[in-house]
Amino acid sequence: MPLNKIQNILLIIFSTFGSLSYILFTNNFIQDDLTLLFFCFFLILVLGVSHGALDHIRGKRILEPKFNKAWSILFFPGYIILGLLVIISWISFPPVTLLLFLITAGYHFGEEDLSFFKEESGVIFAIVSFLKGFLIITLSFHYSFENTSLFFEYLMVPQNYYEALIPYKSTLFSVNLICLVGGLIYLFKDNINHLVLTLLEVLLIILSFVYLPLILAFSLYFCFLHSSKHIIGLARELDKQDIKNGLKLFSVKAVPLTCITALAAVLFVFLSSEKLDENIIKTIFIGLASLTLPHILLEILDKK
Repeated sequence: MPLNKIQNILLIIFSTFGSLSYILFTNNFIQDDLTLLFFCFFLILVLGVSHGALDHIRGKRILEPKFNKAWSILFFPGYIILGLLVIISWISFPPVTLLLFLITAGYHFGEEDLSFFKEESGVIFAIVSFLKGFLIITLSFHYSFENTSLFFEYLMVPQNYYEALIPYKSTLFSVNLICLVGGLIYLFKDNINHLVLTLLEVLLIILSFVYLPLILAFSLYFCFLHSSKHIIGLARELDKQDIKNGLKLFSVKAVPLTCITALAAVLFVFLSSEKLDENIIKTIFIGLASLTLPHILLEILDKK
């Protein structure tokens, strides 16, 4: 299936979910914030987490040639330890860890999104990738500052750590968007179709952050535009001839680790001593941070 067609399908799904959500909220069908949080939590556990559920296959491909059958003894404890280090770092140094996570995740989001269309490296591609992913953060700051501040508070980062940026939140978003559009035009100047689809994706992301609750806008982007592309890439690796069969194979292989991760997340939400809404926000973002570091390292090692 051509990449353009896949991107069209993803944009249609994203737009459909976004439009339905907007209708439900404007007509007051959803008024309970906790219900919304649980829906987003479920969406991320099913679609978001699963896009890293085959990391062990990548780990096997990297480690097995050097360590033979002992690859799993190195991979699984190493993966878990890296995740725990992120959690310990967040508890010990919340502002620094959050900042590093935002920078790292911003680049990772943008790089994977753009790599769907363009396998490239170099300084320009890296900068545009960062701008693409960081748009999620500047959008949150600009259009949903109160909710962003509340999330940061739940994540143990008081406002005094970033209050100096508050007067410039609109400027940061504007500069981010202008530089991103210019960078995308430069990267895709030889392929107008890919350029149009990428710019349309940016537009739809902006509209979702303007008109939808922050956590829902992030969840829809993370699940239907970011994770879905990665899942499709894995499906194409599993079966290069038939992407539908590749998706079936991915679904079967992803179930065990996705279920284990989801179970651990649900237990944390209900067993932690804080309020449920705070527990969900902590689980989503600190959990994603703990999974992002080993996931990104595997991506880098696999490409090399």
